[in-house]
Amino acid sequence: MRFVFINIAIFSCLLTEAQVTFKTLRAADDAFGKYSYAKAADLYDAALEDAEDSLYIHQQMALCYRNMNDTKQSEKYLEKVVKDPASDAEFYYLYAQALSSNGKYDQAKEWYGRYQNKVANDPRANEKLAALDDFHQFFSDSSKFTIERLEFNSPGLDFSPAIYDSSVVFASSRPSGNKWVKTNFNWDESEFLDLYMAKKGETEATRFIQDIQTKYHEGPLAFYDNDQKVVFTRNNLVGKRLKKDDQGVTRLKLFFAESDGEGGWKNTQPFKYNSDDYSVGHPAINDEGTVLIFSSDMPGGFGESDLYVSYKEGDGWSQPKNLGERVNTAGKEMFPSLVASNLYFASDGKGGLGGLDIFEATLDNRFMPRKVSNVGYPINSSKDDFGLVSNDRFRSGYFTSARVDSLKDDIYYFERDFYILRGIAYNQETNEPLEGVDLFIEDGSGQLIYRRSKENGEFAVEDISPAVWKVSGVKNNYRLVDEKKITIKDGDEVESLVEVYFVPVPKFPVDLPASVADFIAVVGTGADSLSGEYSVGQALSINPIYYDFDKSELRVVGKEELEKLIIFMDQHPSLIISLSSHTDKRGPDKYNLLLSQRRANAAFDYLVERGVDPSRLQATGNGEANPQVECEPCTKEQHQLNRRTEFLITGIKE
Repeated sequence: MRFVFINIAIFSCLLTEAQVTFKTLRAADDAFGKYSYAKAADLYDAALEDAEDSLYIHQQMALCYRNMNDTKQSEKYLEKVVKDPASDAEFYYLYAQALSSNGKYDQAKEWYGRYQNKVANDPRANEKLAALDDFHQFFSDSSKFTIERLEFNSPGLDFSPAIYDSSVVFASSRPSGNKWVKTNFNWDESEFLDLYMAKKGETEATRFIQDIQTKYHEGPLAFYDNDQKVVFTRNNLVGKRLKKDDQGVTRLKLFFAESDGEGGWKNTQPFKYNSDDYSVGHPAINDEGTVLIFSSDMPGGFGESDLYVSYKEGDGWSQPKNLGERVNTAGKEMFPSLVASNLYFASDGKGGLGGLDIFEATLDNRFMPRKVSNVGYPINSSKDDFGLVSNDRFRSGYFTSARVDSLKDDIYYFERDFYILRGIAYNQETNEPLEGVDLFIEDGSGQLIYRRSKENGEFAVEDISPAVWKVSGVKNNYRLVDEKKITIKDGDEVESLVEVYFVPVPKFPVDLPASVADFIAVVGTGADSLSGEYSVGQALSINPIYYDFDKSELRVVGKEELEKLIIFMDQHPSLIISLSSHTDKRGPDKYNLLLSQRRANAAFDYLVERGVDPSRLQATGNGEANPQVECEPCTKEQHQLNRRTEFLITGIKE
């Protein structure tokens, strides 16, 4: 994998001339300092002839091969380093990474654990160990994917595809044909990177349009505005010459260009926040060109390189904002892409199968991450996997992997099996569609997906797996006739249809026994509590039950209140009761809605287990809507009052 950000520590120790050939070692250090890792490795190897037990040289050899992505050689020298009591703890982490990349997961767990014991405050080790403890999670959806290594890959590096019309444009180190030009990149003695284009099924790639290419690096790019505009990565150039910073490093920069309408590109403009002192590259951009996400090693980040977002403001861009700890780690986060409302990116700091893994992040309306998950095998492998792109909601697309040869990146095509569950909510009495029904679709593992029916009663859940799916729902003044179950099997048609029916509940006011007055707090309608006549929406005087933050488990005091409700329902066997659950305002709206439904379900399950007829209960999650306490910001106590389930009379059982 190439075109990365540089943040390499050079370790030093005292060496005598008797241990090594001083001149050879000095030449090796000089090559290492210039990022000529292939050359440095050869020189360090020569120096080892006179100093076979040198910790410093073994460290440097390990770092050379690590930066050339040679995981086998890196492991070989790291094994020597970690056996030395004087070795730095960081090499424990690097050794664990190399073991994981070489598929030695049990040994990797051991060395991540040793690193964690020495550096307890590094969250990377915790994530790596948690992932290895739950290793099967990465293979749960593997049967849904087919992948294909594409024929246009070269013997060199081919990586970071971008979809352009019906083709892919990608970075490649294959020779350009201009052999009289010295184009070798001294990092690993591969060719400088240029942009090439090919279609799936083609055996050869052609050089992409010359307008934005130089004899130095051009790399990851993204097209937008219906492929009429592009943002791309390039070496820092002044005129036609590379510009280096004070450390002798040529940084990466982003540039924009637009189509000239004749197959070329014009009006190349630099990104406002490029810098000579740090790299900015690997762009992802929405099709409107209003949101740009990129990778950078600018100061103030969480790790070696972080992901940032910038928003279009008039003719310029807003100050980049770090995407935060949900995405970024102390390691590298790179190669982002936007697919609908999801962000895909590569990370070596999160728990995964090894090397760089590809992750998916769901985004809010400001393109900030909500939830991050590993996309799993076979997209990810023990080697580097990165640069995933798709234009159809992750159903097919391209990505880069070094799984065949860790020294060589190739481009792969993937397809993913998917199923869609479409449904319609109906009023059973009129057979007319029902708008505004809150539907809860549950998979075989108990996970809930929420949808609300449209004006025509329709709802849909896309990209679901084969399973037995249960569909239920709630709507004020209506009762679900029965829960629907639908089985989706491998090989079924892509779309399945389910119809869900509801009936109107009897209208209030109704006459209830006078004893009901002992249990009901009259709300909203002003009914006379002494007459026993009440209206829809009245709440029981049983206290609400409360929950811990981000939890749905019942507390002991909550169970005591539910026991009171059981007594009341035994005394009045015709009443239908709604369990109306809520959350506080922390967390995304959709997450809170599902959390509140889990809370309602927990109360529902407890009551049913204690003998209450489930047809007399309606478990309704309301998310953070209708708070008990309006507050901004809220105190700890106010948040607690809003995390509740209340009890309401909603009808009479026929």
